[in-house]
Amino acid sequence: MSDYENNGCFCLDELTDGKASLKRLTDDLKAEYPVFLEKRDSASISELHITVKALWNEFSSLLHSVAEYDSGELYRTALKLFDGLKRFDYLGSGNYPALISALYSFADMLPDKAGIDAKAAAHLMNRIKMGYFPTDEEHVRLIKQAINFPKTQVNILDPCCGEGLALKAFAENENAATYGIELDESRGHTAQKNLNNARLGSFFHSSVPFGRFHALLLNPPYLSCPGENGGRRMERAFLSDTLPLLMRGGLLVYIIPYHRADSSVCRTLATYYKNLSVFRFRAGEFKKYKQIVFFGIRAEKHAAERTAEKIERLCLCPEKIPLIDTVPKGLYSLPVKETAVPYFKGSVFDVEELVGQLKASDSLDLLFESADLESRTRKPLLPLNLSQIGLVGASGLMNGLVDSDHPHVIKGKIIREKTRKNMPSDREDVSGFSETESNKIIFNVLTQDRYITIG
Repeated sequence: MSDYENNGCFCLDELTDGKASLKRLTDDLKAEYPVFLEKRDSASISELHITVKALWNEFSSLLHSVAEYDSGELYRTALKLFDGLKRFDYLGSGNYPALISALYSFADMLPDKAGIDAKAAAHLMNRIKMGYFPTDEEHVRLIKQAINFPKTQVNILDPCCGEGLALKAFAENENAATYGIELDESRGHTAQKNLNNARLGSFFHSSVPFGRFHALLLNPPYLSCPGENGGRRMERAFLSDTLPLLMRGGLLVYIIPYHRADSSVCRTLATYYKNLSVFRFRAGEFKKYKQIVFFGIRAEKHAAERTAEKIERLCLCPEKIPLIDTVPKGLYSLPVKETAVPYFKGSVFDVEELVGQLKASDSLDLLFESADLESRTRKPLLPLNLSQIGLVGASGLMNGLVDSDHPHVIKGKIIREKTRKNMPSDREDVSGFSETESNKIIFNVLTQDRYITIG
């Protein structure tokens, strides 16, 4: 059984569903066109309009999955067909038979779960398993040029920090406290050497306070399979779940492949961030990973449907996105307000982290100091009365050498004692008795010249 059959991957699931939807909508278009030609009334025009709009939306979503699967010839064909769909004269002299034929042909070209060959599936799964695409330090420096850091201390979070190198370079020579979380244990331990605070485990199960971070450096995993977050793609999941962590006015730096800027991602960006801008990575990195970087300032939720659509259209044509080299210096400024991060806990118990915390803490010293206090010799403030002496003896604490003017050894213990008592009887030839058992405290005392039992 192949890796895909075991695990699945998002883009093939999306392509399979999209292929079926595209064929269904093409069937609808094929059936509605003759009705429109015959009647040309408002009802037939309305039906045609609804189908065409659904076709555009479906094709727009398909483009992202096609680019993820194959950004070569198949994607270029998809872009040309999408451009043709938008320019087509649906109510005029458009060549419907040619359009319908082109849509069917393109749908047949799309891969799906049933038809993908083993070689293509293996190639896709290998890309998925790579998963870890850290931002190179050269691009981090270019990104940093766009940002003004205040003199006050800022908190910067990378929720999937890898080895922490990108965040370290981002905060270098700045008054910044760095916070990172990493799922991979080996990379996480390396990050602990590079960052002020690095924790192990899944970000989604970690404990991180809301509204305490001035900047968020977010480069989430790409090409992921359904896993602990079910049907959520990682770039969407990280974007939405990190929203509450940025303070108002905080800066988002969001790095993803251009083809993952789908309607959901663009809508989140446009709704919760302002002063958005997007730049394309340099040719070498872009050729490998297709990365773009978004900048945005955290704002109150606001309606921005048109902005989201504009961003999505731009990202479908990455050659139109400006290069990161052209980003204006000091385009964004981090908030000046200092704030503490009261807690920061990963989802995995980290022994090495605990060791470091204990070394930095005085809790062990206090513990041993308390143990010393408990073990010291203590004398009662007042002489013990008879009952208290009995309790001490019964507990076994009076058990050893008594150093005094007349030294002796004393040991207290409890013994069981039986007492028999005669009971009167009405009959002369019969006598009765009762027997009871009770605890009795005795002390055995050994002096210099004799042995005494008291009790």
